[in-house]
Amino acid sequence: MVSAKNLLSLIESTLLGPTSPTPSQRIELLHAIRHSLPTLQNLLSYPPPKTSDRVQVQSKEVRLPDSGPISLDDQDVQIALKLSDDLHLNEIDSVRLLVSANQEWGLLGREPLEIFRLAAGLWYTERRDLITALYTLLRAVVLDQGLEPDLVADVQRFLDDLINAGVRKRLISLIKELNREEPAGLGGPNCERYILDSRGALVERRAVVSRERLILAHCLVLSVLVVRASFYRFRASSNGKMELHYNEGLSFLHSIWAFAWFRQKMKQCSLASVSVFNVVRKKGPKDVKDVFSALKDSAAGLSGGTDTLRHQITYSLLFSLVVALISDALSAVPDKTPVLSRDASFRHEFQESVMVAGNDPVVEGYVDCLRSSWVVHLMLIHDGLDAKDTAANASSNNDIRNIYSCLEVIFSNNVFQSWLNKILLTPAYQNDDEDMIYMYNAYLHKMITCLLSHPLAKDKVKEAKEKAMSALSPYRLSTSHDYTVDGIGHFQNATESAPQTFVSLLEFVSEIYQVSAICCFFCPGC
Repeated sequence: MVSAKNLLSLIESTLLGPTSPTPSQRIELLHAIRHSLPTLQNLLSYPPPKTSDRVQVQSKEVRLPDSGPISLDDQDVQIALKLSDDLHLNEIDSVRLLVSANQEWGLLGREPLEIFRLAAGLWYTERRDLITALYTLLRAVVLDQGLEPDLVADVQRFLDDLINAGVRKRLISLIKELNREEPAGLGGPNCERYILDSRGALVERRAVVSRERLILAHCLVLSVLVVRASFYRFRASSNGKMELHYNEGLSFLHSIWAFAWFRQKMKQCSLASVSVFNVVRKKGPKDVKDVFSALKDSAAGLSGGTDTLRHQITYSLLFSLVVALISDALSAVPDKTPVLSRDASFRHEFQESVMVAGNDPVVEGYVDCLRSSWVVHLMLIHDGLDAKDTAANASSNNDIRNIYSCLEVIFSNNVFQSWLNKILLTPAYQNDDEDMIYMYNAYLHKMITCLLSHPLAKDKVKEAKEKAMSALSPYRLSTSHDYTVDGIGHFQNATESAPQTFVSLLEFVSEIYQVSAICCFFCPGC
C-alpha cells in the first residue's frame, strides 16, 4: 500500500512537473494509483474505536501490523486513548500515530499536550495529502495542463472506476459528516481545539477540517466534469499567445460574449493559469437530490456568519448542481446517455422540491440561484423532446407548466440580485480558487445564454424591462406611493425600494462577461 504522502508526491512530480514525465514515471504513477484505488474509494474511512483494542493499549503492550510488540508507559497510554476519543480513531491506529510522530518529530522531553497535538497534526496531514492527491488527479483530467492525451486517458479510466464505485457519494457524505460537532467531524465539546501542523505551527482544528471540506467540495465539482471541450476553450498558440476557440455552432452573440469574457480574463491571469473548460459527467438523480439537501444545510449554517470557507463550500455545492443540470440537458457528450433529462419522475420530484418556499432568507437565496439553472434544464429538455411521441407530449405539457411557474418565481424574487449579493460580488467568491472561479463563470455563461435566448424567458425579460422603464418614466404620477417630486422636478424614492429585476439582470450579465455595452442586446434601439 502506497502512503498518502508518497502518492501525492508521485502525482505532483509526474503531473505538475516542469517537464513531461518519463515512461518510468508514468508506469510508477499508474501503478501507485491502481494500488491506492481502495483507499481513495473509501476516502477518509478509518477503523473506529474497539473495546478489545482499547484493552490491549491499556495493557501497555501493543503489536502493530508488520512490526514487533511495542511497550507503552502510562503517558503513552493516556495520549493514545485521548487521540482515539478526540479523533474517533481505533486505539491501535492511535499508537501507530504516536510512533510516526516520534519518528517525525522526536517526542522525548515534550509535554503530553504537545505530543498529542503533534500526533493529531500528523494524522490531519495524512488526510490532507490523500484528499489533495484525488483533487490533483481530477484537475489533471478536467483542466488542460499540457499533459499527453494517453496519460490523461489513463488517469481518466481510474477516475471512472472511482466514480462508478461511489466516490462521489462518499464526497457528499464527508462534506456533511465533517461539519458535525463530534469527534469524527469538527470535534466534540471535550476535544482538544488545537493541533500542530506539518510546520509545527499551532492551528485550530476547526479551520483544518473546514479546509478539508472545501477541497472535498472542489473535488465534487470536478468529479462532474469530463474531458470533452465545451462551448469554448483556451489554447496556447505556437507563438506563445493565447487563442480562444469556440464551437462553430455558436451564435454571433455567444461568440461576442465569449470573446469579451476571454479578453477580460486574460488581463487577470498569466498564461500558465489558463485552462480548458470541459463538459460534464452526468450525475444520477440520487446524487443531485443529496447535493441539494447538503446545499440547503450548508446555506442554513451561513446565517449571520462571515466564515469564508463555509461560503466557498456552499458555492461549490451550488455549482456542482448548476453544472450537472445544465450539462445534462445540453447532452453535450454524444457517447454518454443523458441521465436526468430522460427521467420524467425525477423532473417531477425535483420540481416540487426546488419550488417549495422556505422560511430562511439565506437558504431561499441559494435555492433561488438553483432555480435559475433548473428552469434552463427544463427549457432545454422541452426543446429536445420528440413532438411525435405521445408520452413526450404529456411530459412536455408538464414541463411547460413547470417552466412558467419557475420563471415567475425567478423574476418575482429577482434571482439575479441573489446571484450578485450572495455569490458573485462577495469576497469569498472572488478569493476562491482561480480555476474554480473560471469554471463557475463558464457555466454561468452557459446558463444565462440559454435562458436569454429562449422564447419563454424572453417574454419575462421584456416584461421586466417594461416595468423598469415605467419606474423611470417622467410621466409617472407624483401621487405614487413609491416616488415623490422635489421642488425642481426630480424624482426621488420615498422609501428604499428593492432593485428592479431588469436592472439586476443587466448587472448580473455584466458581472459575468465584464461588458458594459451588454445592454444593447436588451435595448437594440438605444
